[in-house]
Amino acid sequence: MHQSNNFWSNLKLFADNVALIDTANKQTLTYKRLDDESDFISDKIKLSHKGLTFLFTTNNLESVVLYIALLKSGSAVLLLDEKLNEEIRNSLINNYKPDFIISVSPKAPAGYSDYFDYHSLHLFEREERQSREIFPDLAVLLSTSGTTGSPKLVKLSYKNIQSNADSIAEYLNIDENERPITALPFNYSFGLSIINSHLLKGSAIILTEKTVFFRDFWNLFNEYKCTSFAGVPYTYTMLKRIGFEKIALPSLRYFTQAGGKLSEEFIRFFNDYAAKSNKKFFVMYGQTEATARITYVPYDKLSGKIGSIGISIPGGKLNIMNDGVEVSRPKEVGEIVYKGDNVMLGYAETLSDLSKGDELNGVLFTGDLGYKDEDGFFYVTGRMKRFIKIFGLRINLDEVQKMIENHFKISAACTGKDDLLQILVHSDDHLTEIKVKEEVMKMYQLNFKSLIVKSANQIPTNTNGKYDYNKIKEMFENE
Repeated sequence: MHQSNNFWSNLKLFADNVALIDTANKQTLTYKRLDDESDFISDKIKLSHKGLTFLFTTNNLESVVLYIALLKSGSAVLLLDEKLNEEIRNSLINNYKPDFIISVSPKAPAGYSDYFDYHSLHLFEREERQSREIFPDLAVLLSTSGTTGSPKLVKLSYKNIQSNADSIAEYLNIDENERPITALPFNYSFGLSIINSHLLKGSAIILTEKTVFFRDFWNLFNEYKCTSFAGVPYTYTMLKRIGFEKIALPSLRYFTQAGGKLSEEFIRFFNDYAAKSNKKFFVMYGQTEATARITYVPYDKLSGKIGSIGISIPGGKLNIMNDGVEVSRPKEVGEIVYKGDNVMLGYAETLSDLSKGDELNGVLFTGDLGYKDEDGFFYVTGRMKRFIKIFGLRINLDEVQKMIENHFKISAACTGKDDLLQILVHSDDHLTEIKVKEEVMKMYQLNFKSLIVKSANQIPTNTNGKYDYNKIKEMFENE
């Protein structure tokens, strides 16, 4: 059902290495124990047909063991946040009717009964077997947003997971001496890619549910001599606010950013910190539809390429396309198109979609607009759908956002509809609202009636740290 060279088949190579350390209960698992325990569980949940399992995850040891066991068993696995709202949970269960559900909740969902327990996790078996077909190479399903209850899922194959883990391990030079800490949710493609790429190379993964915004996270970082952490733009906004650069982190070797566009001011700040403290800062770009990573900026090139998403990961290829034609001229804007073995099979919105094969053939139209420079480095200028029209003038919401962030050195989120631009700025000063409004009106030649600026002491984000534009829109609608 899957190839023998998948990363979980390589666990035996690192037998005596520590694979997982769960900081909540100080439990440690070697690669041999991880291999043995996942084998044991895999045998218990192996079905005569290709199955589907929902795994509700936290950043703990049991979740990783069960994830590996499910991959070994040949079952497709949908990774979901344990804290997912119950109504959304039930909607997904009713839509996809999984064979097994794994959760810390001891209560069996309707139509399921107890199967067995693995430490804190309960495995529930579907009472009525579902007759259906699942594409043999389907390995992992992820939500595109990480938080919503939309039944639209990204379908990833064994090859997708393997190739992206290989690429990431190559450009970050991951080896068995690395000790990453889980600063992102396991069910989020960026968080999952850290697990996959480090298990591939025999590293010790430090598991915690704590967040980077609190001192006890950094105490754990130092206690376990962690070498890296990862963050989304919101992570870095908060880190700058708490004075991250003053925290002594002698074991930190490098840190990475993806999951959205970090402002140029923040990139400079963290790049300067990295240079002064002899550490490496990697700015990266990706999408769940490409398993995780698509590009990275080599750390030693970052200071000269602030604002760039970098170059393609090893094994991948990027192009700029305009009306179906590849753009060869530097600085010409078009859609960013990626080709690689990590491009998803396609989307699933219903149970029957799980039987479909590879619908994209390794080519992903990202939906992002951008260009490449004379050195072959790529830049994102905005989303194809993140546009509104104000009196016939096309406004790129991401461009406005970036301008405000660079000009005023504050975080901003732009949304709106045709003939109305809505801007939320991170500030508690009413004067900032006025200054931002004046600057945007002047810059884009807008009438004051076509523009609303609000300030807030926090910009809503989802669990992945990306701006939650639905909630931001609600803030304006509830006026």
